[in-house]
Amino acid sequence: MEAKVKNFAAFTDAETPLEAAHNEIAYRAALEGIVLLENDGCLPIKPGKIALYGAGAAMTIKGGTGSGEVNERHAVSVMEGLENAGFTVTTQRWIDEYARLYKEGEEAYGREFKKKLSPFHLGELFNLMSNPYQYPVGGPVTEQDIAQSDTDTCIYVVSRQAGEGADRKLYNGDNKLSETEVQNIAICARVYAKMIVVINVGSSFDMNFVDEIEGINAVIFLCQQGGRGGQAFADLISGKVSPSGKLADTWAKRYEDIPFANEYSYLNGNLEEEYYKEGIYVGYRYFDSFQVEPKYHFGYGLSYTNFAITPKSVTTEQTKVKVCVEVINTGDTYAGKEVVQLYVSCPQKKLAKEYQRLVAFEKTRVLLPGESETITLEFDMAGAASYDESEAAKILEGGAYILRVGNASNQTHVCGVVDLERDVILVRTHYICQQRIPFEEIEPAVRAEEVIRENVPHVSMEAAVFVTRTCVYENPAVYVSEETDRLLGALTLEEEAELTVGSGMLSGGTCYFEAPGAAGSTTGKLLAKNIPNICVADGPAGLRLQRTSAVTKKGKVKMVDAWISLMNYLPGWIKKFMFGDIEKDTLIYQFATAFPVGLALAQTWNTDLVEEVGYAVSEEMKAYGVSYWLAPALNIHRNPLCGRNFEYYSEDPLVSGKMAAAITKGVQRIPGNYVTIKHFCCNNQEDNRNKTNANVSERALREIYLRGFEIVVEEAHPGAVMSSYNKVNGTYVNNSYELLTKVLRNEWGFDGLVMTDWYATGKELGDDAKAIAAGNDLIMPGSKAAKKRILAGVKDGTVSEEDIRRCAANVLKGIVSTDIYRIYAEENNNTKGR
Repeated sequence: MEAKVKNFAAFTDAETPLEAAHNEIAYRAALEGIVLLENDGCLPIKPGKIALYGAGAAMTIKGGTGSGEVNERHAVSVMEGLENAGFTVTTQRWIDEYARLYKEGEEAYGREFKKKLSPFHLGELFNLMSNPYQYPVGGPVTEQDIAQSDTDTCIYVVSRQAGEGADRKLYNGDNKLSETEVQNIAICARVYAKMIVVINVGSSFDMNFVDEIEGINAVIFLCQQGGRGGQAFADLISGKVSPSGKLADTWAKRYEDIPFANEYSYLNGNLEEEYYKEGIYVGYRYFDSFQVEPKYHFGYGLSYTNFAITPKSVTTEQTKVKVCVEVINTGDTYAGKEVVQLYVSCPQKKLAKEYQRLVAFEKTRVLLPGESETITLEFDMAGAASYDESEAAKILEGGAYILRVGNASNQTHVCGVVDLERDVILVRTHYICQQRIPFEEIEPAVRAEEVIRENVPHVSMEAAVFVTRTCVYENPAVYVSEETDRLLGALTLEEEAELTVGSGMLSGGTCYFEAPGAAGSTTGKLLAKNIPNICVADGPAGLRLQRTSAVTKKGKVKMVDAWISLMNYLPGWIKKFMFGDIEKDTLIYQFATAFPVGLALAQTWNTDLVEEVGYAVSEEMKAYGVSYWLAPALNIHRNPLCGRNFEYYSEDPLVSGKMAAAITKGVQRIPGNYVTIKHFCCNNQEDNRNKTNANVSERALREIYLRGFEIVVEEAHPGAVMSSYNKVNGTYVNNSYELLTKVLRNEWGFDGLVMTDWYATGKELGDDAKAIAAGNDLIMPGSKAAKKRILAGVKDGTVSEEDIRRCAANVLKGIVSTDIYRIYAEENNNTKGR
């Protein structure tokens, strides 16, 4: 039977208790994700008159563009946050003038957008995401502005926007101050006694101006903090809370200090081939190993108080290492939190290694002046392993593993040494993703052996405590359960293929359930076989859904508020077709929470808090009927110009993996709700993302670009993985049996659903049939052509009937565990339930 289309949207726009509770979580996450970079004692400041300038003053950027957008009810700007905290903003003339410039620029952008959009090629709409409206920097700060401000305190908010489909530009002021901003900040620094610069950007930024302009007293990396960022900012600068955020990336003094910086993405003119010549030396691994001094070190961040970190003991238990430290707030005025970071320097023997790598971290509770807390940092020695390409094995080389503890990568001291008696093979693997084009990787000069103080404790670890695992490679068995077997048994091969092809937000057609604005769903064409569709929604800063929708008299749901910002610039004739009539139609509402972006969450270094964010998202998924959240995103910050760095966590695979695992645990605490960790893997640039080829060594691939995903799979068991657009060493990831089956399923034991990124297969892209054969269960958003190619693939030998059935079973496994399936089954009496 064909069911009536359902949704869980509300018929009132009143704020719910859930929305209020989630905004409070967003606020707490923002508080801990803002990083204080510079402070000469200027901060904190008491509420009073304040001069406020800059693009992000009243139009603070809460997050990036594209699929990472969130349509919340309201976002608190820096200006609103300050005023709510008791400050009086005295530069309204400049702010009003900025609003006028912004509106003029946006109108001009809209006119150009409409010219580019052909009525015959609406698919180009998604390509236009690569060129979002860029905020103007604003006009000059005038003598009138300064005189009218009537204060000695100034805040200047520098903002930059980036997003899906394009990388940030190096030479147009995208990564550094514009001339107007330099002049404005210089003037303000000269005339105001207290000058605070705020960086409202979703990645690192060129900070040389701090040394070049005299009179800057404090610098804050606001990042992009979601719907409550302005409130959190005001509470931090007023001293209500002490900053506790730490950088999750290294900030270079000059862009050129990054290895092979000018070969990244578009900069060398070659968007087809990207060479990862830096190997394992990414971020602090490079700066520490090659002794290049950055502007701000990985893990760095100031507080209004000081802390002492004192090691107490180092112990081992089997393959685990435990370091116990005491943290004391040594200040006399402010309470605060500290992040304790544990690094290890591995033996430099057969394999050259980075100077140090992060192996564990913990954040304290709030410590009052003089108060202390004892923290235990624990890691498995596998976290210190390297991949030996000559042996196709993950190994630990015998020797001294030097433990370093501190509160930033450059602020550590040796607290212990683990002596491993001999080399150990941890895991034997097959070779994967062999390089098609050879190239040389960099290696640091050999350092003199470090002399360890006599009073540093040494602990021994015997090789016998390790058990070598040899991976077995085979096609996974087709998933079986009473319910999925019953449903699959009623399907033809063509219907099984239908199940592996999803539906998009613009696809139309039959469905049982919709969450308006969701990115897509599984097929709705099998209702006659008692298989309803389920919805997937974008992330990762919250759920991207339509905030307000209109239900026509015929029951069709249309948008009122656009589900993605670029839709606002559509020509009127398209809007008339796609948008509802608020006068005639019934309005329904879905208010999602805008949480801090991925980078901002990583800067909290607080996995418990990040898990709370995940659970809050899951509650909204349940409320609106979303089964798979297309998040978290955990690609490595290989270069600060990547357009989607705001979505991703860090340059470090441990931080990335731990944060994504925390989000996953939070989301999947509610049965039937699943994350989709993305973009697996090496999606480290946006320009030409559909066709670029990541040329990377197997060691770098395993130690840097796969490691975070491995942590999430092993620790949190995500329900789904999204394969990325790009190729790795010549093969599209969605066509890579080595990545999607050998690594993901055989080596790591992943047993969930794999889906493609949107429109990642087709002509001149990954092959749909090869995707199914590789272990990519669901083609998104799917098409008739995809299904046709899969069935043709059976005839030409590209894919087997068993491959199709295996993928269909994995799709069904997810469907039958959801609330949507339970509701459908109860309505149709076709099952005994879950």
